[in-house]
Amino acid sequence: MRYIFASFFLLFNLCATHAHGVQADTLDIEVETAEAVVADAVETTSIDLVAADTTAVADAAITAVDDPATRFRARQLAFPAVAIALGGAGVKNHLFDTNSDRERWTTIDDQLQYVPIVAYAGLGFIPGVKHRHNFGERFLAGATAYVFMTGMAQGLKHIVREPRPDTGKENSFPSDHTATAFCGAELCRLEYGNAYGAAAYAFAATTGVMRVVNNRHWCNDVLAGAGIGFLSAHIGYWLLPWEKRLCQRVFHRKKHKSLNNSYNTNASGADGGSSSTPFILAPSYDYETRTPSLSFSMRF
Repeated sequence: MRYIFASFFLLFNLCATHAHGVQADTLDIEVETAEAVVADAVETTSIDLVAADTTAVADAAITAVDDPATRFRARQLAFPAVAIALGGAGVKNHLFDTNSDRERWTTIDDQLQYVPIVAYAGLGFIPGVKHRHNFGERFLAGATAYVFMTGMAQGLKHIVREPRPDTGKENSFPSDHTATAFCGAELCRLEYGNAYGAAAYAFAATTGVMRVVNNRHWCNDVLAGAGIGFLSAHIGYWLLPWEKRLCQRVFHRKKHKSLNNSYNTNASGADGGSSSTPFILAPSYDYETRTPSLSFSMRF
């Protein structure tokens, strides 16, 4: 009887040991499976992120190639090169001399110079007017164009120092009014097509003619201004794809930073901390010196 009981006890222990081993093996398999699933998920997420970033860069490159307004072509430099060269040839010796003793009889050219750029900014909001880019992209291209236009025009004025035909003030070359008008006109043509561009160029040409008729500029000043405005408009669109990529990266980083800050704020509030940063603004006044002041205090 004792032998039978010992045999059953030994058999029970063997079965228990085997069951425990099977359970441990099953647990190990489940852990390994979970780790493999997590690793696959992480790898898939990384691949998706890389693919998304690559797609964004590829889209920007495709946009730069497919968009005729942003595509650089050497022939686009022909008109500004000839206009600026001829304009520069007339400096000092007045190759295109139109000087006279007449007085300025109208100031309408001061307003006409802005008509093309106003049209460029506003036509896109009119229903039915086809445009190539949204307002944000038009703003980037236009702002870039006018930054370059102002830099080139004002820089040449201070370098060349050509006297004006009416007052003799040494800031005649090139015509800033004409550059402003032609920059806006070419922006309109690039964005809205030749029809709207022709109308904008009518205002730009009128502005240039009026600068000469009003005896404010020499003809070569107006010619160089037209070339600078034309070139600046194309520079604004040539740089647009790269500016879009830069803005996408900056705003993408700010978005993730904002999400992280929001998470940290919520975590701080969950732990019993304050979810906001208190600050105090205290105005004051010094009667002796009669000067107002403002004190600022913030607790982090």
